[in-house]
Amino acid sequence: MLISREVATACRLGVEVLTPFVIVVCKTGNLIATYFFLVVFQVAIVVGGSNFFCGDTWVTETGYDRSTAYQIGMMASVMNSVLLQSAFEKMSVQARVQTAFTLPEVTEPYNRQRAIRHLEKGRVVIFGGIGSGVANPLFSTDMAAALRASEIHAEVVLKGTNVDGVYDCHSRDNNATFEHISFRELGSRGAIPMDSTALSFCDENSIPVVVFNLLEPGNISKAICGDQVGTFIDRTGRMS
Repeated sequence: MLISREVATACRLGVEVLTPFVIVVCKTGNLIATYFFLVVFQVAIVVGGSNFFCGDTWVTETGYDRSTAYQIGMMASVMNSVLLQSAFEKMSVQARVQTAFTLPEVTEPYNRQRAIRHLEKGRVVIFGGIGSGVANPLFSTDMAAALRASEIHAEVVLKGTNVDGVYDCHSRDNNATFEHISFRELGSRGAIPMDSTALSFCDENSIPVVVFNLLEPGNISKAICGDQVGTFIDRTGRMS
């Protein structure tokens, strides 16, 4: 409910921007979610499912096939997507769920043009998260988010997590975070905040990333509105 409430709040603030696509990746406790936001109140979200089923834990404990475990996780992510859709609609925000594997009774099949059309009509679009966002169970939520960001020409990836930003590994202060750092410097100066493959993909496609604390009240809406929050990662970088 925190996520849907803050997104709905940001959508009602009336932020005007010329390049509206924004993406958020969220990880909190056992719930992993990736959110895409089109800031002129066009919102799309990628949701994970490890609060229902964690494939890595299951594989570790049973030794069973990893792909099978991740496929179950893909279905769990659809459960979260439908729950999030319901939370938005309870707040009078229209939402649609799309997945790359077909569940016609529950979701729409993924279609980029249709997703953008939903966004243009002011609907929230929710993509299934780990694997299901891209129909590959071995893809992480971060990678699914980065890929969808590229497909919808996103301006930035906003990753909500349980830390305040990217921590400086060389600082004597364990709580020191960067406000701005480059992708190139990240590997040597900061603790990697997300899937390195997803970060490389964002770097190659010139999509900046913002890492911020999802658990701090108001941070989601602040990030969507473009306020300074967490760490901004791009190609140029300016460490502080």
